[in-house]
Amino acid sequence: MPSESVFELCTQLTHRFFYYLDERRYEDLIGLMQPDAVWHRQGRALRGLDAVRAALNERSATQRIRHVVTNGFVEQADAQAATYVAYMIGYRYDDGTVREPPLTISGPLRMLLVRTRFVRQPDGRWLIGETSAVPEFEFAA
Repeated sequence: MPSESVFELCTQLTHRFFYYLDERRYEDLIGLMQPDAVWHRQGRALRGLDAVRAALNERSATQRIRHVVTNGFVEQADAQAATYVAYMIGYRYDDGTVREPPLTISGPLRMLLVRTRFVRQPDGRWLIGETSAVPEFEFAA
């Protein structure tokens, strides 16, 4: 298998992270993170995988959400770590019932700035050491 560039690797890991979040594949999402990872999420710093797991398990079971990640670039990189920055727009629907798509919504929920620090592990894998998604814009309903 050809080796990926740091940009490709960071992009793929970021896309997987949000896809797993959207699909409620929480253990797969957690598998992308270091044991001591920090996720700055919704005004809280989730420290470690148990805190991440607990927060994810609080999410609404009827929510349908999609995160669209774009304009990503590697801000800094060396052989052991890389920082990846991107924009993300979130779309959400939740009326308290489980519904099949397509769902009609009035527009996006918010636009956020995503910043993730990836760390190379001793076995060569890259995992999330710290990530944040800071709202830049809220969209009117």
